[in-house]
Amino acid sequence: MSLLKHIKITGVGLLGTSFLLFTYNTSAQDVKSFSLKDAVAYSLQNHPSTITYSNDLKAAKQKSIEALSAYLPQVSGTGTLDDNIQRQYTIIPAGTLSPQEIKLQLGTQYLTNLYGEADQVIYDQTLINSLKANIPNMQIAVLKKQKNDDDLVYNTATAYYQVLIYREQEKLLIENEKKLLEILNIQKLQLDKGVIKDVDYERTKVNYNSILSQKKMAQTNIKLSLNQLKNAMGLPLDSRIAISDSLNADKDISLNGASTNFEEKQALDYKIQFQNLMLQQIDLSRKQAAFLPTLNGYARYGAQALGNDFSQQYNSFYNYSVIGLKLNVPVFSGFRRYSQVKQSELSLSNARINLGISSDNLKLQMLNSNAKLLSSYENLSSNKENLDLAKNVLQTTTLQYQQGVASASDLLNSDYALKEAQSNYINSFYNYLISSLDVQKTQGTIKQYINQL
Repeated sequence: MSLLKHIKITGVGLLGTSFLLFTYNTSAQDVKSFSLKDAVAYSLQNHPSTITYSNDLKAAKQKSIEALSAYLPQVSGTGTLDDNIQRQYTIIPAGTLSPQEIKLQLGTQYLTNLYGEADQVIYDQTLINSLKANIPNMQIAVLKKQKNDDDLVYNTATAYYQVLIYREQEKLLIENEKKLLEILNIQKLQLDKGVIKDVDYERTKVNYNSILSQKKMAQTNIKLSLNQLKNAMGLPLDSRIAISDSLNADKDISLNGASTNFEEKQALDYKIQFQNLMLQQIDLSRKQAAFLPTLNGYARYGAQALGNDFSQQYNSFYNYSVIGLKLNVPVFSGFRRYSQVKQSELSLSNARINLGISSDNLKLQMLNSNAKLLSSYENLSSNKENLDLAKNVLQTTTLQYQQGVASASDLLNSDYALKEAQSNYINSFYNYLISSLDVQKTQGTIKQYINQL
């Protein structure tokens, strides 16, 4: 709206002014306004990371199919063409068929073999244990997607709150600018009448210029924090957005969100590590099963073409078929299987230790988050009370100054105290908001928390 304040409508410039107003209104329509809930919903739907975790979930489903396929029939077709450049000889000892030994050259020059084969695993404990890994693999993919969603909600809400804080700072600075400008106007009249000295007017002028500088900085911070919000939401950085929510500095803040019955086993980080522990247990069982025999069934059907002339060997094909069982009994692998089992046992031991460490860390994180939330709430309440007092002091001092009871120094000191109280209040407000998010994120309820705001 600052553009409208500087437009002077005259008879000559009416057409140009109408064009500027139309341009302003058109560009304003391009700005997309988001509430906090809208921003979070957009982030969960459109942030690029949601695609990667969705793909991981799909990949986990395909991995389940891959594991199952190892226990399904395996069918293949094979074709071979052999050119026996020098065929082997066999010797029939003397006295078997004739008094002298007989040297025979077996086979033909060319041999074509076409066959199809089906193999079916009948028993393989290693594959059976591998199938058990499908459930924890799927659970990990689901939990990681949920954790990414919580991270998106947290990052979006944090960026949104930052915009709110900077916008509230700008609002307060504009109010302070107006108050100082009123004081400057009064002091200008007093200076012209010789009631005050130049130094009193100049000190107020310095404070006024400082407010203008701080306001420009706040406006810059708003732009930067909006860019951060767009990045957190997955919006293009050249998008034009605004926020529709606002901070109510006069609203009473109540302490909520603190957790008194936190159960670390419900935290996503704990659940992910627990599923990894399950995978490690399955891996150990799979390595141990490598010592057990395996039994496979197979069936083969094919045809052979034989001949010493390449062009005529395909005149006749000789069919054959076979079915059978294959039992494989592992005997000695050079300690390879034994070493793999020991490695898996050590990894399982580490996984159990890490799960315990994670549990303790989550408890500590929740304890610290609750402590920070309580501290930030107390600071916020105290700073709000100081802010109300500073407002009353400035109003009283301003009235006394206008009546000539208070000095210019008293007025500036009261104004400085108000600005300091405002800054402390805004900072404590932001700390309270972030502390509330930290508690909700730790206990895994940040989505519900945002939806209830």
